[in-house]
Amino acid sequence: MDSDRIIGAGKSAAGDVQEGIGSLIGDSRTQAQGKQNQVKGEVQNQIGQLEDYIRDQPLTAAAIAVGFGWLLGRLRII
Repeated sequence: MDSDRIIGAGKSAAGDVQEGIGSLIGDSRTQAQGKQNQVKGEVQNQIGQLEDYIRDQPLTAAAIAVGFGWLLGRLRII
């Protein structure tokens, strides 16, 4: 588990609290900022999970990357 996953989970939880406070006091701006922080935290957490997967399964990750590159090459749009 790397720091991106830990920080992402923290940001997501803080955003959840911020959204709740905004909802409680009726402040739509605080509520929207809370949702935005939740999304940022979730994205950072997903990046951390991807890094963990690549570290744990390097050959599988490389094969997926090669396959994805091949697929993009076949989908050339002229």
